[in-house]
Parts: sequence; structure tokens; C-alpha cells
Amino acid sequence: MAVQHLLLSNLLLSTSLLLSDALTSPKPIGPIHTLILTRHGDSVWNGKYPGCKETFTGWTDVELSPIGEQEAIRTGQLLTEQTRGMNIDALFTSTLTRARMTAHHCWWAYNNNLDDQYMLRSSDTNGNSESYQYQAAPAQFIIDHRLNERHYGSLQGLIKADAEAGKHGHDPDDVYQWRRSWHVVPPEMEEEDPRRLEEFRKYGTITENAVPKAESLSMVAEERIRPFLTENLTPILDSAHEYRMSSSSSSFATEEKEVALDGTHTHKKADGGGTALVVAHANSIRALIGVLCNVEDDPAGVALNKLERMKLPTATPLVIKFRKTEVEGRYYPVDGGLDEDVKNDLPVYPLSSLKLMK
Repeated sequence: MAVQHLLLSNLLLSTSLLLSDALTSPKPIGPIHTLILTRHGDSVWNGKYPGCKETFTGWTDVELSPIGEQEAIRTGQLLTEQTRGMNIDALFTSTLTRARMTAHHCWWAYNNNLDDQYMLRSSDTNGNSESYQYQAAPAQFIIDHRLNERHYGSLQGLIKADAEAGKHGHDPDDVYQWRRSWHVVPPEMEEEDPRRLEEFRKYGTITENAVPKAESLSMVAEERIRPFLTENLTPILDSAHEYRMSSSSSSFATEEKEVALDGTHTHKKADGGGTALVVAHANSIRALIGVLCNVEDDPAGVALNKLERMKLPTATPLVIKFRKTEVEGRYYPVDGGLDEDVKNDLPVYPLSSLKLMK
């Protein structure tokens, strides 16, 4: 009887949480926007290139390795292959060299391959020739410091394996939490630390002297990424969508299935929105996904737990779709997965699935 009572209590609690979430979730509005997210290519502090060791980097401005340059070029080639027929309306990247150079190499390869694709012809069995559709290059290339990597504080410059082994006096469990946790802040950088003075010299003006001493993922999400989405990225994609809709009210409209948010109501059909390429960093991308997927609102913590364990390889594009909501600064992730019966807490998919997504 006690076991049955416990099971019933858990069921009632779960139902209560679901209903509460349904009542408080803001209603999605506007078009469905698509983000292609990619971490920068391998840098000289990522440890892939011979002679380099994996190092806490944060806001330290290091170069791409030769491997990273090739990864960025390959990413541009993949974009050409996987986004044929789509328009990339804007490319966003951070102020850090490794991200900017990845964006540069990627964009160059993307454009170069577009030119090649435009010249290609395929013939059918009757000898008829058919040209591929030509795509326009990203209309805007935007650098925003709010996409910078999470600041690792005094850990910056330390070899990760040494820190994890306690060679700098840190507890290995603490180091793990500093790397993966959403809320835990790494040790701050001292105000007079030469590294901090150099960061102020480089980034003081563009950040209005808001150079962090150290950041948790939650701080990156709320203090940088959410304002970036609200003030910069989303308005640009809204404008791109409106421009296309005004140019052709029917050609660019796409139909979306009605989605039940909580089983009690559905929203109206939405038009296909804008598309952006975001070239950033492992932790700023994780923070961006966290904001779009509202991971802090999940009472069970499932999505947040997944996000904390998420590891992003260098120069490996992912796709996420989202909509605005009636509440400014709040977003609704659109799950374009193939399995309609499975709800993904973090609907982020490989680039190769883009054309299969609903």
C-alpha cells in the first residue's frame, strides 16, 4: 500500500509540474527561424595539432592551428552541400580571432563552392542539362563580443590535464564543475593580473569596460546571449523574413504543423523565417542552446543535465530552430525531428539532418 501511495504521489507531482509549466509557458509567435551553430576550428590551445596541449582559453586570443583552418574550410564546403536552395541571411561571430578566422575561412569556402555549383550541370538520360540553383552569400557579417567564449578566470592559460591532476592546487572535482556546470563560477582573475589588463586593452572599449573576471554558463546565458538574441540576431532574422515575404508573399511561405504546447491549445500556422550561421565557442553555443531551450525552467532538470554533459567538437555544424514568444527575450524551441512521438528536450541536430527536418 505504501508503495502504491508513493507511486500515486509521484504521478500527481509530475502531472502538477506539467500543468504548471503549460500554464506559465509563453505562447510562441512569428516565423520559425533556423540557426546553424558551429564551434570554431581547432586552435593552438585545443590540443589537436602536434606540439599543442589542451589549455583553458576563455578570452585569451589565440590563433587557429593549421588543422583548424582546414576544418573551417571543410565546414564551408559542408554548408554549400547541405544548404543548397536556402538563403543564409547573416553570419554572426565573436571578437576572438579563432572564431573570426573560422568564419572567414568558412565563408570563403562557402562562396567558392557556390561559384563551382553554379557552373555545374547535370545531364539526364536524354542529354538534357539542368543547372543547380544559385544561392546568395550571407547578406551580413556581424561580429559581436557577446558571442565570446565563457571567461575562465584565473584558469586561463593552464593546461587542462595539469589542472585536473591537481598540479595547480585545484581539487579535480572542482575543475570538472568549473568546466561542465551551468551555475558554478571558476576562480576569478585578479584585478591587477597582467592577463586582465591585456583584456581591458583589447576589449574594454567594445564591452564598455564590462570585461568579466570569470563566468558561469548561466552568467553567459543571461548577461550576454539573451541580450544578443533579443537585440541583434532575432531582429535581423525577422527583417530578412519580412523582406522575403514582401518580395513574394507566396514563394517563401512555408506551412508548419499546429503544435500542441500543453495538450489544451495550439498556435497558428507560422511562416518559414530567416537563417543565420553562428560561428562561436563551445560554451557560448551551449549557453545559446540553453536560452533557446529554456533549460532553467525545466523542474526535472533533464534538459539542463543534458546540456551540462554536452560536448561540442570543433567546426562541426549543428542546427536548431526557434520562435519568439509573447514575452520579449523568451524563446520557443521548435523540434523538427523525424520522430513525432518523441519530444527532444534539446532539439539540436547535425547539419546533415537539415533538409529532413519539418
